[in-house]
Amino acid sequence: MVIRDPIHGDIRFNEVERRLMDTRQFQRLRGIRQTGTAHLVYPGCTHTRFEHSLGTAAMARHIAGVLRDSGSSVSTDQETAVVLAALVHDVSHFPFGHTFEDECKLFPRHDSADRMRHALSQDELASALDASGQREQVVALLTERGFDPPWMRQIVTSTVDADLLDYLRRDAYFAGLKHDYDDRILSTFTVADNKLAINLEKLSTRTELLHLLRLRYFLTERVYYHHAKVASGAMIAKAVELAVQLGLREEDIRNLTDGGLLRSLIARKDERIERLVRGVVYRDLLKRAYVLSTGEIGRRARDELIASYTRSIESRQRVEREIADAIVVEPDQVILYCPDISSIKEARVFTKTKTGVRRLNEPLDSPPFDVKAVEDQYERLWKLYVFVPDGYQERAG
Repeated sequence: MVIRDPIHGDIRFNEVERRLMDTRQFQRLRGIRQTGTAHLVYPGCTHTRFEHSLGTAAMARHIAGVLRDSGSSVSTDQETAVVLAALVHDVSHFPFGHTFEDECKLFPRHDSADRMRHALSQDELASALDASGQREQVVALLTERGFDPPWMRQIVTSTVDADLLDYLRRDAYFAGLKHDYDDRILSTFTVADNKLAINLEKLSTRTELLHLLRLRYFLTERVYYHHAKVASGAMIAKAVELAVQLGLREEDIRNLTDGGLLRSLIARKDERIERLVRGVVYRDLLKRAYVLSTGEIGRRARDELIASYTRSIESRQRVEREIADAIVVEPDQVILYCPDISSIKEARVFTKTKTGVRRLNEPLDSPPFDVKAVEDQYERLWKLYVFVPDGYQERAG
């Protein structure tokens, strides 16, 4: 079967892969946008985790081929397991998942071992994996950090991997941003010390790898952390948080799409939840009343805020109620958004040089200045927001 993709052109899939793609669990990904609510800022960002999964599988197959061509031993079964794992790597994703998992900590991450094992054990998908003869390998590859050999897992889920190489290009394309990486980086993958690594024997490869890190930073700044995307995501998270207080369980949303979740929330007939959801649907978003960055307060104070408000829902809700009382609005209309700190994991990619194999950002106590510069830039993207209804910004600020 051949599928025309706007990023990779024609992608070929065999019968085993087609059977996986035809399962209900995989088809659900057509209803989960790759970049959450980014379409409210960049209208073209309506692409989904379905086509991203196809692209990730294509990139995984390409990397496996590069490794084989460079002299590494890659068996047919190993390539099959890697490609199938890449294809299904997002099947456990919740609608608007990153908002609940990474930013608000309402549920475990989509790629947690238990969530992934559960998703891969579901009827049609489990049967399709059984038919491939690779079910045990695929499940182990996606859930076991100690999977052996490491390079197989690292093609799918590591630092610079098939997932990243697809979504950087795909997200930039649909956002309308004219940024890309050079395909030559794809030919530099190698297996060294049983790990997937980038061969840096050519100076130009290191330059291109740094460009990849800067592209990741650029997309994070422009798309993933755009304030309107953050506000809309926080509103959905608040609606889910309220629904959880009313009895919503993780299993209630496990098989929903983005639209299915929003409909499910409105069906709860709760005025607070409905107000938040309709605000997102009609782009009547809460506004920034207060913004605090790492540069203003320093890392120590930032980490204290994260400990207080990200890892303690009760503390955050208390502050939200105090602000709501002070400006005389409903408590659900004030959101304190204090995300956990995230690092640019791509800087930890394994590299091969004449002196051996090590991560790009090593030694950690004194990383190369150009790598450290990108890491520091990325860390400075962290911001705490207080969102309130339009017209109340000055009162709250």
